[in-house]
Amino acid sequence: MTAPRMLVAGLLAAALLAGCSDTEEGEGDPQPVAPRPVLHTVLRPTDPKVLGYSGTIEPRFETTLAFRTLGRIVSRQVDVGNSVKAGETLATIDAETLNADVRSAKAQVANAEMQARTTSDSAQRLEALFKQKTVSQSDLDNARQSRSAAEADLISARAQLAKAENALSYANLTAPYDGVITERDADVGQVVSAGETVMKLARTDLREAVVDIPGAEMGGLKVGSPFEVVLQIAPSIEAKGKVREIAPQADALTRTVRVRILLDNPPEPFRLGALVTAIQAERADKQILLLPPTSVFEEDGKSYVWTVDADEAVVHRQEVKVEKDGSGRIMLVSGIEPGAILVTAGVHDLKEGQKVSVSQGISS
Repeated sequence: MTAPRMLVAGLLAAALLAGCSDTEEGEGDPQPVAPRPVLHTVLRPTDPKVLGYSGTIEPRFETTLAFRTLGRIVSRQVDVGNSVKAGETLATIDAETLNADVRSAKAQVANAEMQARTTSDSAQRLEALFKQKTVSQSDLDNARQSRSAAEADLISARAQLAKAENALSYANLTAPYDGVITERDADVGQVVSAGETVMKLARTDLREAVVDIPGAEMGGLKVGSPFEVVLQIAPSIEAKGKVREIAPQADALTRTVRVRILLDNPPEPFRLGALVTAIQAERADKQILLLPPTSVFEEDGKSYVWTVDADEAVVHRQEVKVEKDGSGRIMLVSGIEPGAILVTAGVHDLKEGQKVSVSQGISS
């Protein structure tokens, strides 16, 4: 019985020694560290239009049209969107009362002319009789006075006729210049008073882009600053212009400043109301590189990013020079080139030369 027991004990001891030996060998070999997956992006040039300001096309001149006398509108020849020529009749009011005034004024002129002829003839006869000493000086003076009064009445009557005829022209609302109707505020059958808005007319030869620019981005912008303006629905269609007007104060709610850019011979698609994007000319032809805000970190007053060496699968810290615009966008000035792979998350936890996995990471 003793021999078998000793054999079993020996086998167990050998097994334990073998296990201990394997454990010690395993502890001696370092385990390889797996590459860290990183969120990344490839730095590519950005369309300068993203730095532009959205706005609309508006007329340089827009006129409120109204009748100059009270009346009921009896006809309207145009509607919103119609193009009109200078002098074209747009609407008319009932002119019966005005026509009556003209007829009355003509009758007064006829009567005044008759009175003027009568008094003139009478004065001439008295002058002849006075030479023959058959009438007194006072009679002659009265005749001359009557003639002068009749001539004055004739002048007054003719002035009243001209006034009545001029008032009759107020019954027609005409276009003061070539343009397009942008608004209609009254219709046929409506009674309008003198000066009450009937419609609005805008000139189409002079157009401008109206944009709202954040106050923080107004630095250096002044009247005359050049802009490039493109249609949002067709960015290939563009026009050039210069700042004509800058609002004296920012909007109380949006803190933006309204800027009007007068366009230089804009193409036909730049219709009134069209949505456009205005870009400062100095930025329009410049390559823009925008850095993701999460890719940039600062140390000792300097800005850095982590770039990935795709061949070695390691990261390197790169110093960059950047500038921020009024909207908080970070633009690269120098330090790295387009095509660089940037780490966009966890930038404070990386170390120089650390192994990373781009294939397992997420491209932002």
